Amino acid sequence: MNATWLRRCAFLCAAGLLALALVTSCRRSIGSPSNTTPVILISIDTLRSDHLPAYGYKGITTPNIDALRADSILYERAYSHVPLTLPSHTSILTGMLPADHGVRDNVGYHVGDSIPMVQELLKKNGYATGAAVSAFVLRRETHLARGFDFYDDAVKAMAGENLIGRVQRDGRETEKAGQKWIDAQGTRPFFFFLHLYDPHTPYTPPEPYFSMYSNHYDGEIAYVDSIIGTLIADLKKRGLYDKSLIIFLSDHGEGLSEHGEEEHGLLLYREELQVPLIVKLPGQRKAGATVKTPVQLVDVFPTILERTATPAPATGHRIGQSLLSFLDGGPVRSIYSETLYPRFHFGWSDLHSLIDGDNHYIRSPQPELFDLASDPGEKKNVLQDNRRAYIKLRDEIEPFVKSAAAPANIDPEEAAKLAALGYVGSTVDTSKSGPLPDPKSMMGAFHDIRVAYTLYRDGKEPEALQLTNQLLASNGQITDLWDLKSKILYKMGREQDSIEAAKDGLRHVPTAIALLYDVANLALKMGDLDTAQKHAEIAVTVEPGEAHEILSKIWMRRNDPKRAEAEAKLAVDTAHDPTDSLIMLGGIERARGNMPAALGYYQRALTASEKSSKPAPGLHAALGDVLARLGRNEEAEREFRLEIAKNPSSSDAYASLVMLLAVEHRLDEATKLIFDVVKAVPQPHTYTVVAETLTAIGDDRGALFWAFQGQQKYPGDPELKRLPQHVRESGPLLRKRMMN
Repeated sequence: MNATWLRRCAFLCAAGLLALALVTSCRRSIGSPSNTTPVILISIDTLRSDHLPAYGYKGITTPNIDALRADSILYERAYSHVPLTLPSHTSILTGMLPADHGVRDNVGYHVGDSIPMVQELLKKNGYATGAAVSAFVLRRETHLARGFDFYDDAVKAMAGENLIGRVQRDGRETEKAGQKWIDAQGTRPFFFFLHLYDPHTPYTPPEPYFSMYSNHYDGEIAYVDSIIGTLIADLKKRGLYDKSLIIFLSDHGEGLSEHGEEEHGLLLYREELQVPLIVKLPGQRKAGATVKTPVQLVDVFPTILERTATPAPATGHRIGQSLLSFLDGGPVRSIYSETLYPRFHFGWSDLHSLIDGDNHYIRSPQPELFDLASDPGEKKNVLQDNRRAYIKLRDEIEPFVKSAAAPANIDPEEAAKLAALGYVGSTVDTSKSGPLPDPKSMMGAFHDIRVAYTLYRDGKEPEALQLTNQLLASNGQITDLWDLKSKILYKMGREQDSIEAAKDGLRHVPTAIALLYDVANLALKMGDLDTAQKHAEIAVTVEPGEAHEILSKIWMRRNDPKRAEAEAKLAVDTAHDPTDSLIMLGGIERARGNMPAALGYYQRALTASEKSSKPAPGLHAALGDVLARLGRNEEAEREFRLEIAKNPSSSDAYASLVMLLAVEHRLDEATKLIFDVVKAVPQPHTYTVVAETLTAIGDDRGALFWAFQGQQKYPGDPELKRLPQHVRESGPLLRKRMMN
């Protein structure tokens, strides 16, 4: 044993002891793990890190996020694994890459039952678990709700939304729901996940933020900051802030047209992958610290488990490590990201990327390599200048690249909601071999697709049709474009052409469930029951839910309530949202005179409607009618008034309430209500309804008066022309119906 070797051993031992001492010192400075530590995970959807003052941005003020940062550790370079909301949040909550947890897109996937999630593990460790989310994308049907005691995903209407109505809600409402749950936990340790969607399109922050910022994306961020301030103020008020582990992050960034993409999902440049990540430890330990080593969102999962002394799951492929292990630098790892969105929805190539220190490699038909140190905006492809790094990363990324079958048979309502959020919802056939277009070379086509949807939404049908036809001539595999063409033609009054467009789409994509539904629904509206039935029966074999619902309507039109009932019951068992089928069953029982059974179905429909936030016009009126027939007049009146409040143009709801008031001899109120409905709904049918209602309560003179008023105002209306004779003949019959 020579002296040189001994000196080397002594040096290595000393170095090892020094490293151990540093780690031990670091661990002491961050405190000990505890299963009594409250944990709050705040995710701000679509938030770029370089649009926060905490990361050097000067365009806005965010005093509450800045104050949180002052108490926390800031990670300068944190990266998402996928620029899509559902798969990215699944990675956060599971600590797994998308290919490992299996959720590769926003629709058509759900978290597998065998995949452990952080909320489940914390619950086993004695934690109360709660969440409040702001978007349809994270609804409980994705199975993200598994393991949460409380999961508030109620999404309310967006102002001005005229296509689908229910896709996201104001972050302040989400925060209030979460705050109420937190306040109810008392001294029990809890994990709370808050998801705010506001920076996502459309960028419409409320005042004063809309006027304060010409860049409305920044205005949305400033608004979110105020919501964060409300939450933190409540935590401080209840003595929870100091003792909590708070993790603030985003699921992905936003393109903002820097590489041609306005939003996110198609490309993998830094602006879509780099996200803010701020970690506040209990007692504000390490306050103000900054970590420069690149980290990734899958590191959040082991961080939470470590700080709460929660045992890690024995199974599952996980590559993350505690964020606190990087406080003194730590190893530089390769960080993987992907997007299959362009392949699934447009038939373009999927993209994969690897960030290794300052090198960012993007695997695509036209591969790219960027030097993030000298070119953070990724404007210059240095692949030819740095072949060594390119070859190294090209080889290293291959084990990460795993294929996935496209999500099949996406529910049309899901697709419509995703389209309202800027995503194309349906899928294309991905089984064809051969080279696929590089998404970055298709940004013009993608822009045109968005323009076509916007033209349709804005009522510019001829322009929308022209552009849609041009796009379909280039790529007939995009299901959503055929669906859009069908809807445009129907809106233009070209019903038969609308059906033919959907049929043309089916020739390109034979199993496209949205197009099968289009043909079936359009044929049903036009009275072509045979065509409607044939396409609905095909749809049953692909996606049964709505198909059974359509078939129930067809059998009602064929005057076969028994078969309609059977189909409606199948729809209740299989549909994404059973509201309409439950209403159908309630109507069948009401027609049979079985009011208790009808009441049960309507009440279930009301619950389903509230859960899905789906409008159900006429439901409260139908419920009120059944309650009135059961002699429960006070409840019936409440339902009629609810219907009027939700649907002010429902003249039938007014009429039902007038009848109820007349039966209770509240004639002054009934008379006033008649004037209210004529003012609120100035249409020919309103006068018909008023006249028939007055006839039913025995006021034939009043009925004739309103019939005459309607004829004077709408002399050409055929229904009103027939009304005086019809009123006289129908009076006794209506009175008899009302007494039953």
